[in-house]
Amino acid sequence: MTTSSTPRNYEFSAPENVIIRQLVDAMRFVAAASLAVGAFVLILGIAGLATHGRSAIGPAIGQFAEAVVFGLIGMWLQRAVDAFNRVIDTSGDDITHLLHALRELTRVFSLQRTVLVLAAIIIVMAIGIHGVLSLG
Repeated sequence: MTTSSTPRNYEFSAPENVIIRQLVDAMRFVAAASLAVGAFVLILGIAGLATHGRSAIGPAIGQFAEAVVFGLIGMWLQRAVDAFNRVIDTSGDDITHLLHALRELTRVFSLQRTVLVLAAIIIVMAIGIHGVLSLG
């Protein structure tokens, strides 16, 4: 069995493009909202530092990390939107554009998986610490 490094030439039909367009519309909103939330959280972190000084460093670090996560999600979703749009708007390279979009979506979900695993670890540690402290 041989594998080719060049994608198959496939052109999505009009009804298939409608489905992709619906996905693009939803993703475009989520990408914009993620970028907006990231910017808002970043502003909150900066404002906290400006008003509370050094006592706000801990919360500000958390807000900056949250802003980075939202920013990356928004940016990668927008890249996927652009690639899905190329699937709809161009001819001859639908598979190439689709694979590019899927790579960007993989980044989004890999980041979310990492954040969820870290959150679970922190929750388990916090429960353990609370349990140990409540014994004494």
